[in-house]
Amino acid sequence: MKRTGSKKTLTTANLAALGAERLADLLIDVAEGHAQIKRRLRLELAAAIGADDLVSELTKRLEAVNDSRARIHWRKHKEFVRELDMLRGLIAGQLAALDPTLALPMMLGFVALAEGVSHRTADAKGEIEAVFDAAVDAVAAIAPLALPDSRALGDQLMDLLLHGRAGLGPRVLKNALPALGAEGVALLRARVETTMAAQKRVSGALKAAVQVLADAQGDVDGYVAQFTDSQAVLPPIGAQIARRLAAAGRLDEAIAALDRSTPGSFVQLVGTVLGRPSPPGPGALDWEDAYIEVLEARGQGDLAQDMRWASFERGLSVERLRDYLKRLPDFDDVEAEDKALAHAEDFHDVHAALDFLIRWPAWDRAARLVLRRPGDLDGDRPELLEPAARAIEGRHPLAATLLLRAMILDTARYARTARYKDAQHQLLEAASLAPAIADWDGHEDADAFAARVAGYRRW
Repeated sequence: MKRTGSKKTLTTANLAALGAERLADLLIDVAEGHAQIKRRLRLELAAAIGADDLVSELTKRLEAVNDSRARIHWRKHKEFVRELDMLRGLIAGQLAALDPTLALPMMLGFVALAEGVSHRTADAKGEIEAVFDAAVDAVAAIAPLALPDSRALGDQLMDLLLHGRAGLGPRVLKNALPALGAEGVALLRARVETTMAAQKRVSGALKAAVQVLADAQGDVDGYVAQFTDSQAVLPPIGAQIARRLAAAGRLDEAIAALDRSTPGSFVQLVGTVLGRPSPPGPGALDWEDAYIEVLEARGQGDLAQDMRWASFERGLSVERLRDYLKRLPDFDDVEAEDKALAHAEDFHDVHAALDFLIRWPAWDRAARLVLRRPGDLDGDRPELLEPAARAIEGRHPLAATLLLRAMILDTARYARTARYKDAQHQLLEAASLAPAIADWDGHEDADAFAARVAGYRRW
């Protein structure tokens, strides 16, 4: 029997087959009693006429959203999110295509809605925040094409910095820089610094804005001056400062900035004799990246290599080891890789070791690690253990089974009901591997394990 249902499916092609006039009638009918659909149709009609008409309609709607103080009921939340995203899309799409110079201030006006909207709704899932984040990104796409009046643009940006939602102003400013030009950057920086001088407590947004503008002017000292001494000793900030000093050719100062912000013992980090390493703390890897970059720029490649190796030994970074090996002469890299893999296999943190050996990949060593230390495995790490089991099950069914068992037992012992289905699949997978295991090496066989699990809870 021939199927005809496909012609009834709501697709663009099927609807287009109805014809323009019939579709227009249907839209009029659908729009009755639906204010949001009516607004969308008016906006599309305005876009078809031209940029000025679209701006006029968009301005009306943005002003209505801005002026409203009514709380958005949770039942209307999804509809409100859709409308906001529709407005953003029209500005970033049709209006930007028609006239980017008009689209840029319109998008900034849209971003300015974020602060007021945040007080009117509980955005538990971050849906509204995502719309405004997309709007900030759209500024970066529109700004290089726009030719606005730099003073008017500066006014809008200044207003966002002073009154906009926390964190958005400096990001928008950075994305809008191509439209400001050198003169606009200088004028806006002067305004920001004058405002800061008049404030008793300078806002973080204004400090961040000065840093954005200082970067645009190549003013490293102006950028650094916005950090307090207590901030400059933090590793991520030390890395930011050092990179800018290095780009300006001030390499000794860059090293000094990094030394002030070291996340651990510098001697331990770059020395040739290391004790038992500790995992890198927050921002440490970026700080190390910056230090290595500066050492290379200073022509200290050997010390940079020492640092790469020390960093790898402490944290088992795949990227750090690859960078280290590719700078070694032929054949030396083979010996160094063997040394690195042996270090990883004996690493104090079995989960970091397993993750490294799977990602390198060195699956034989990963399997050996599991067989030597099954009791150290945390079954509450399915995001690591499950892909590891998949990777090694072909050549190492017993090791893969032990990984699966660690997750199954954790689910059963602690009654993790959300993972019962996963555990059932893992039991079936482990059972499928059993025929390939000739020697259980002292571990329970499949039947004994299944009986033990059944003793915890009926599945």
